[in-house]
Amino acid sequence: MVEPVMRMRGILFAVAWLLSFASASAQPGGTPPPTSNLVVLEGGPFAQPLALTHAGVGTPPERGDGAQAAADSALAALRAGASALDASIAGTVEMEDDPRYNAGTGANIRLDGRTIQMDAALMTSDGRFAAVAVIERVRNPIRVVRKVLDTPHLLLAGDGATRFAHRMGFEDVVPTCPEAEAKYTTRLKQVREALGRPGSGEFDWPAHWNFPNPLPESLHDLAREGDTVGTLTRDRNGHYAATLSTGGTSITLYGRVGDVPVYGAGLFAGTHGAVACTGHGEEIVRQATARSVYIALSQGIPARDAAATAARAFPPASDIGIIVLANDGWAVAANRTMAFGLAGPAAPKDPSKAPRTK
Repeated sequence: MVEPVMRMRGILFAVAWLLSFASASAQPGGTPPPTSNLVVLEGGPFAQPLALTHAGVGTPPERGDGAQAAADSALAALRAGASALDASIAGTVEMEDDPRYNAGTGANIRLDGRTIQMDAALMTSDGRFAAVAVIERVRNPIRVVRKVLDTPHLLLAGDGATRFAHRMGFEDVVPTCPEAEAKYTTRLKQVREALGRPGSGEFDWPAHWNFPNPLPESLHDLAREGDTVGTLTRDRNGHYAATLSTGGTSITLYGRVGDVPVYGAGLFAGTHGAVACTGHGEEIVRQATARSVYIALSQGIPARDAAATAARAFPPASDIGIIVLANDGWAVAANRTMAFGLAGPAAPKDPSKAPRTK
């Protein structure tokens, strides 16, 4: 079990940064802050096991305890002899089971009010990759991804992924919860308000409806909140692993696939380190963000600089958060508040003195 003092240090570290950054980056009307507000944290190098997690860019400070609990679980697994991959999966499962996060149990409900489609992926430092896209009716997509890793395939999608999961013995269950229902209600209100403003530029969702369920009455009159949870680990032998899981965005067409299961976009791992991203999925795919950060690491660029450079390449209105574990240490970069957790000997004793750049 992770020592209580280490756990408390990690929580204080994450919350202290989030609180300071939240006040600096807040803008009226929910407008996303420009990437000039980018904040980067760093630490290391390190020789012992380490776990770094994020709960999605935009996650409020009060939800940082779940990301820290995930990091603690991953570190405990590493110290018990688990592989970097199994430990990384343990951390992400912890967040999939937390209804406050948009993954697994708390995954976003789509526009029709019934559909829940999820993506998840993993990668290891020996180059193994596996993913599921738009999977439904499972509680922990990242566990299904681990089973995909044992097949000849890299990616299973849609009904095929769901059928595979149930064939592998995973329970056939719709992973919804009151928190997800509340998020859905809020998003519908936002869409209706946007469509009611002249020149809002809001996409005409009703005109492009492609869900298997009828258009809800509340949308006949007729956004932005989609986050991802991720875990990076490094074991005592220097092996890395990265895992991601998401419920995607509720304001989306049926079948939309974001960055998480796209190779090189949402996550990447190799002998030089591991990277996990969260934010505007389409932009992350366009820029192949995780792989670009990893390439920088392989060229000897410090984790801090690699993460910051990739984040600054995003348009001002696009959310981006990046976590990195590398041979020279770790880094966290985000242009909005982002709950994250850090567990291991590299966790700073005084969070107020954690190195940062803007």
